[in-house]
Amino acid sequence: MTHNYQTAPMAKRVTAFIIDMIIVGMVTSAFLFVSMGKTPAKLQASGDEGKPSLMDKYQFFAYFEPIALDPNRGIYLENFLKKYKMESAVGLFLLPLLYFVLLEGMKGATIGKMMTGIRVRRKDGGKISFGTAFLRHIGRLISATIFMLGFLLAFIDGKRQALHDKIANTMVLKKGTGI
Repeated sequence: MTHNYQTAPMAKRVTAFIIDMIIVGMVTSAFLFVSMGKTPAKLQASGDEGKPSLMDKYQFFAYFEPIALDPNRGIYLENFLKKYKMESAVGLFLLPLLYFVLLEGMKGATIGKMMTGIRVRRKDGGKISFGTAFLRHIGRLISATIFMLGFLLAFIDGKRQALHDKIANTMVLKKGTGI
């Protein structure tokens, strides 16, 4: 049996990844903003310094502005993770897991992949299962762990497989190819 494979161009994969990261980032930020809530009145600025800022009013901004901008961000990140254990677990791990596993398991593609006309398939060209999508997501976390080197593998691999594709035995193909 021959297969009609056309691996997805790297430009489309990168574009899809950027779209997916924007979507996951927006959903995660919205979840954290709502779940962290307003800053308690006793911690809000008194107003002596002028109009209170978003940092003064909402916990999300009180933590994430210094995490993004302060060179000592590790202290703020550690405090955030200690104080908001459940919120950080849901927002940083569960929501991305659900996004990638459900969409790739049901449709074979995330929103970014759908928009760019690519999809995830088994190495033999068939549809992936939820188990394979889960394994691929765990592999994606490993791919990102060391300076995104697992993702860079796709640029030099003959089949354009990133580390997480190799782990899950998948390929990213142009839509309409494969089984």
